[in-house]
Amino acid sequence: MKSFFPHLYLVLLLLGFQLLSCSETTTKTETEITSKSPNIIVIIADDMGWDVFGEHPGTTGTKATTPTINALINEGITFSNFWVNPVCVPTRAAMLTGKYGFRTGVGGVQTPQTVHLSNSETIIQQFISEKTSNEYATAVIGKWHLSSENNLNAPENFGIDYYSGIFNGAVSDYYNWTQTRGGSQQTITTYTTTHFVNESISWIQDQSKPFFLWLAFNAPHTPFHRPPLELISDKTLSANQQTINANPSPYYFASIEAMDTEIARLLSSLSTEQRENTIILFMGDNGTPLQVAQAPFKSNGTKGKLFQGGINMPLIVSGKGITRANVTESALVQGPDIFATIADITGTGVSEYQDGISFTPLFKNASATKRDFMYSEQFGSTNTANDGYTIRDDLYKLIHLESGTEYFYKISTDPFEQTNLLDNSLSDEAQEHLNQLRLQKDAL
Repeated sequence: MKSFFPHLYLVLLLLGFQLLSCSETTTKTETEITSKSPNIIVIIADDMGWDVFGEHPGTTGTKATTPTINALINEGITFSNFWVNPVCVPTRAAMLTGKYGFRTGVGGVQTPQTVHLSNSETIIQQFISEKTSNEYATAVIGKWHLSSENNLNAPENFGIDYYSGIFNGAVSDYYNWTQTRGGSQQTITTYTTTHFVNESISWIQDQSKPFFLWLAFNAPHTPFHRPPLELISDKTLSANQQTINANPSPYYFASIEAMDTEIARLLSSLSTEQRENTIILFMGDNGTPLQVAQAPFKSNGTKGKLFQGGINMPLIVSGKGITRANVTESALVQGPDIFATIADITGTGVSEYQDGISFTPLFKNASATKRDFMYSEQFGSTNTANDGYTIRDDLYKLIHLESGTEYFYKISTDPFEQTNLLDNSLSDEAQEHLNQLRLQKDAL
């Protein structure tokens, strides 16, 4: 018996060391997971404004069924003052380069498209690869629309690891379209929204390091159509094109719902660890098309215009590191800020870049410093009547069209631009803000 106790003591001592070691290993693993570089998924809806989606003050029309995106809203931050450009090409160029359109030469959509993003530009995917020693795997899946149609390797030449999607602005048929991938093209007959999510899931599953996925849906852009019935709740919608053309709104809403359904499938494909370590940014690229737009924007502010309905778009941020849940944030945020924000998230050490300022401080702190003005523009478009620029501060907004026509609104109290203050004498306050906005524009 005397010899038993020393052996028992030794066993217990060794066991204690093992338990302590396990405890330290567990703690280290949790710390590593917490500090791990977050995955990023940017999701872009094509032609979807606040009039048809979400709960934006003053918009009371029919809204699309979006339970998945609504869940992201409940878990994160909705930015109610996110400015883009009136059409898709300059918006995408601004977000990818962090620059206003007049710096890149990309300011509008022409028919046929003749202006493209110069290959001398550094886009966000290449930037983070260079600044983080290729820590991230990067992919753009979906709509590109920034290069000439014969330059099929353009996305990869810009430094994107993987590209698969549509090269031009739209498809003629969601069920029969041309895919560009790896510098070659082929016909795809899978519904575009479904195919882009299939591609995204497959790509993510192949990654062994942090990933940055830029998922650019062409939905709900025209052509108006009936999505696959399994993706939408209204099974009574007709597939007859004459019926669709006669009343496109239900089909437009169905396209948004189908996108939402497929986003749910994408998110559910992530492992628990991946989901907990992923930041999701969901946004619209410009306003709702006139054919399906609703009040209060239908009268003046749809796609292609510098009024609020054309440029003030949904932006929802949710996921890793977002501690302000179910919050609407009124801070001014603009397209080029997306570059700076992603650069900040990925640990490049950059929080301001070109015309962009990172808004990551707002993920946790409502009192964080906010930008004091926003700018948007349109030029070189097919319909030059709507070309010009707009600039705003926290209270006032100026629109200056190339024709010389100007509009000036106290946007803080007139969010849907009903009263052009330039029709009457300006108050001292309004005149001061107008002067400052003109000076700010001249300083760009």
